[in-house]
Amino acid sequence: MTNTTTQSTTIWSEIDYQTDAGLGAIAQIGMIVLDNDQTLSHEARQMLTIPGIALYESRLSTARQDAPISAGLLHDTFNGLEGALVQVNARFPSKVIALGCTSAAMTIGAEELERRVHKASPSAQVTDPFTGILAALRTLGARRIGYVSPYPRDVAEDMVRKIEKEGFVVPVAKGFHHEGSFIRHDAPFISPESTANAVRAVVNEGDVDAVVVSCTQMRAAVAIDKLEQEIGKPVITSNQALCWHALRLAGYKQPVVGWGKLFERDI
Repeated sequence: MTNTTTQSTTIWSEIDYQTDAGLGAIAQIGMIVLDNDQTLSHEARQMLTIPGIALYESRLSTARQDAPISAGLLHDTFNGLEGALVQVNARFPSKVIALGCTSAAMTIGAEELERRVHKASPSAQVTDPFTGILAALRTLGARRIGYVSPYPRDVAEDMVRKIEKEGFVVPVAKGFHHEGSFIRHDAPFISPESTANAVRAVVNEGDVDAVVVSCTQMRAAVAIDKLEQEIGKPVITSNQALCWHALRLAGYKQPVVGWGKLFERDI
């Protein structure tokens, strides 16, 4: 057998290059998503696909997946947050950190969450869905609020009380229920049409200025535009409010079409 060696004919040379500001030329937004959340990532990437805005995500492990939602469970939701923040983007700090869980953010409180975030990301502005919802209601000038959520009654009532404590009135509230089902598992599988029906029911039963659909698991963003045209009132969802507020905090002031009246407004 004869061994033959083929000599490489590749011609190598060096070429100069230029650098630019990268994907996040306007802002980099870091988002913390719970490991069981199946909706927020998908909707956020749809809403924040904007030239110059880079979205970087880290997942946060949560325990007790089979336990019903309770105040104790919600208080523990963001345990380990600092570790998740470190993994958002190791090269550049995020301009805004968006924390993805409405009920946990409501339970823990914005000030405490900001304190925890600043341990790992001291220069970042911080938002969460509940903070975003309140900012959205103020921006839209709404006072009488309809409310829809998949939470257990005690958690939903606590959130309604805190919304009212901020100066709003909630005359009508709806909670999803299906006999024999575990709503914590079912929330991401509730159809957008079911959510739209709940919003319609709220509007039909009460005099409201806007309707809030609370929970990052709810697949509601795709229905906002059409639903607002139908009912003639703003619809605010957890994921929409979180993304809008993060975008505005990042300094992006332009209207974004397709996600409801809220995205047409600045803070």
